[in-house]
Amino acid sequence: MKERFSSVFFLRSYVAIAAGILIIALALDSLLVWLIPAQNAEAAQRYAPDFALVELQLQGQNDAESDTGTTGRFRALEPQLEQALGLPLTLYSQDDFAGQDAFLTALLTGAVVSGFDSQGQEILYRLLGDSSQVLALGPLPEPTTSEDSIETIVIISYYVLVAILLFLWVRPFYRDLSALRHAASRFGRDDFSSRVEVDSRSSILPVAQSFNRMAERIQYLVTAHRDLTNAVSHELRTPLARFKFSMEILDKTDDVQKKSHYLNAMKADVQELEELIDEMLSYARLSEENLHFSQSSIHLEAWLNRQMDLYAASPIRVRYRVELDGENDKYTGDADFTADFNAELMARAVNNILRNSLRYAATSVTVMATLSQHSVIIRISDDGPGIPSDKHQLVFEPFSRLDTSRDKQSGGYGLGLAIARRILQRHGGDIIVENNIPHGACFVLQWPRRH
Repeated sequence: MKERFSSVFFLRSYVAIAAGILIIALALDSLLVWLIPAQNAEAAQRYAPDFALVELQLQGQNDAESDTGTTGRFRALEPQLEQALGLPLTLYSQDDFAGQDAFLTALLTGAVVSGFDSQGQEILYRLLGDSSQVLALGPLPEPTTSEDSIETIVIISYYVLVAILLFLWVRPFYRDLSALRHAASRFGRDDFSSRVEVDSRSSILPVAQSFNRMAERIQYLVTAHRDLTNAVSHELRTPLARFKFSMEILDKTDDVQKKSHYLNAMKADVQELEELIDEMLSYARLSEENLHFSQSSIHLEAWLNRQMDLYAASPIRVRYRVELDGENDKYTGDADFTADFNAELMARAVNNILRNSLRYAATSVTVMATLSQHSVIIRISDDGPGIPSDKHQLVFEPFSRLDTSRDKQSGGYGLGLAIARRILQRHGGDIIVENNIPHGACFVLQWPRRH
C-alpha cells in the first residue's frame, strides 16, 4: 500500500511535467504554423491579383490574338507593368521548359507554380490563358521577417517556457526538501517534537509522512525509555535499601532468631528483585518491533476453562462463559469456538488482568468471551471501586499506580497491565477500560479472529 501510494505521487509529478512540456510544444507548433504558413500557397494567394492585372493588360481586342501579338504587347507594356507592380516580369514560351514535365503539368492545371533562380530567390510562374506563353513574376522580395528568425524565436520561447515550468515545479519541491532538512536537523539536536509539514499535493508527501511516523516512533521510544529507566531506578531502590539494611543488622547482632529473620527478609528481597527483573525483561521483549511468535488455532472455550481452573479456590467468585455473536447468521448450526492466538502469551495477558480485578473486586469477577466472524472479545469485569475515566489510559503505563496503597503487596510492580496490552497489540488488537455498571471496572480485550 505504501509503495502504491508513493508511485501515485511519482506518476502524478511525472505526468504533470510531461503534459506541461507537451502543451508548450503543441502551442508553439501551432503558432509557428500560423506565422509561417505553406510558403507556396501564401505567395500564390498574395500575387494572384498581380497575375490577373498583367493578363488583363496583355489581352488584345481580339480573343484569338496570337502568341506573337501577346509577346509584342508584353514588350510594349513591360516597363509600365513592372513599375506598377514593383516586380520584374518575364514572358516565356512553354518550349523554354522542355524536359520539365512535372513543372509543365502543374502549369497546365492553371495553378501558380513556384520556382527558384540560381541565387535562391523565389519566382512565380503562370500560364497565360489558353496560350503557350508563361508569365514569370519575380524574383520576389525577401520577407521582412525571415523564417529562420521566426523559428529561432519560437525555439527560444520553447526553452524559456520549459524553464519556467520546471522552476514552478522545482521551487515547491525545493521548499519542501528544505523543510524536511530543517526538521531532520532539529531532530538530530534532540528536538524530538520536530515534524515536517507539507501540502497534501506535495511531491515529497510520502517521504514527509514516513519521517513523521519515524519521529513519532523514536519520540515514543525515547520517552518510554526515559520513563522506564526512572521507574526501574525507583523500583530497584526499595528492595536494595531493605537488603542493605538487613546486611547491616546482621553484622551488629548475635541473636540467632534475628539473624534468621533478616536472612529470610534478604531472600525475599532477592526474590522480589528477580521477579521485577523478569517482568521488566518481559515488557522489553514485547516492546520489540521484530518480535515473532507462533499462533495456532485454539478452542477458546476449552482454553478459557483451563485458565479459570486456576481460580477455583479464590475467595472472590470468578464466573465465566463463552458465546458466539448471535447477530451473525454464520454461527447457526454447528458452533465454531476456535480462534488463532498464542496460548501462552494470551494466558499471561488474561491472568494479569484477572489478578488485577481480583485485588479490587468486592464479591465477584465476570469473564465473558465472545466470538464474532472477524474478532475475539474477552470482557473481564469486577464490582470494585472502579477506575476514574481520566485514568483509563494511565493504568497501562509501566510502573503506574493510581494510589499510594498499591505497593508490592497489593498492587504488584505496575507492569502487569502494560505487559497485557503489549501482548494484545502483538496480536493486532488492544485493551481498553470501561466503567462497569453499576460500579467497578471492565477490561475489554479484543483481537482479530483469523481463519
